[in-house]
Amino acid sequence: MRHRFAGTIGWAAAVVAALGSTFISGTASAHAGSTGYSEIVVEDRGLAYGLFVSEQDLAETLPDLDLDRDERISPEELRTGIDAIEAFVNDGIAVTGDGELGTGEVEGAAFDEKAKSPMVRIDIRYGYEAPVSRFMIQYGLLFDTHPDYRNFASIRIGEHTVDQVLNASNTILQIAGANGAAAEGARGADVSWTSTLGTFVWMGMEHIWGGLDHMLFVLALLLNVRGWKSLAATITAFTLGHSATLALSALELASLSPLVVEPVIALSILYVAAENVLRREEADRSRLQVTALFGLVHGFGFAEILHGTLSGNVALPLFSFNLGVEIGQLVVVAAALPLLWSVRRYAGRIPWARYASGAVGAFGLYWFCERVLENMK
Repeated sequence: MRHRFAGTIGWAAAVVAALGSTFISGTASAHAGSTGYSEIVVEDRGLAYGLFVSEQDLAETLPDLDLDRDERISPEELRTGIDAIEAFVNDGIAVTGDGELGTGEVEGAAFDEKAKSPMVRIDIRYGYEAPVSRFMIQYGLLFDTHPDYRNFASIRIGEHTVDQVLNASNTILQIAGANGAAAEGARGADVSWTSTLGTFVWMGMEHIWGGLDHMLFVLALLLNVRGWKSLAATITAFTLGHSATLALSALELASLSPLVVEPVIALSILYVAAENVLRREEADRSRLQVTALFGLVHGFGFAEILHGTLSGNVALPLFSFNLGVEIGQLVVVAAALPLLWSVRRYAGRIPWARYASGAVGAFGLYWFCERVLENMK
């Protein structure tokens, strides 16, 4: 009778989890927030600025671009709305050259691809009458409507490239001019290694904490772990897997389409949860191999945010982001383990871990079906 009651509770938990998932973002991925890119080329008398924004962000900010009100922006609407786009750019980006405020001239706007995503590229030119030794860019686009917005800026001065992340708390770029850069050893933008380290570590941590699917996968793994040795082996297997593909994908040495990655991440949650329900013994070698295999897939998911952001010194940003992912993952483990082990201690003979796995698996099943159906549209 007791086990029948516990079983009923377990099934009820799974149903509640499935229903609850409908109120959570369907993608449940760690890529929440809006993202843009800047490709800045320093010239003798100005800047050539390529600004990448998503069609959705542009349409939300400039609704009048959509002349036919079909909720899409056409290439023709981009051309006819060039004046509105120029006003949008100059309202949100202030560029000074040796203290002189410049006006951005939008030379064109067209659909393009950046970081494997469709975007709108806006080509802007800032020109000055005399050579400039130092530029300052104050970036303020989209922060009012998207507080978590990031713009990945790539600054090229001659043969040298420097990367920096612009966000609501870091809005200013100081850039040496073409002649000034040579005098400063082509340092380019004022970006310290500690700033880069901190920015990308925090991005990695946010990537884990903002992705419910990644966290539930880790939780599903923990539900079948009973000792420190097993815990260390499981976390190591997952870490080795996702670190490998994170590096390969971010460096564009290997790739896997998000159309494949996102459903398989959901499937990994369902698989591990189902294995927890069907198998009572602790994780063995085959389980570690499966964990490492799914870690490879999660690594491709982690790398999505880095696509298009690593153009200069890639080692530090890549290391920092991966470090942030590991820190975020360990924080999740440290928070979950005391609770899980306390429940295991006081739950008696009730197979609570199997019921919890059923609830986690319900989320994985829901997301898998949703993502497959979304890809079929």
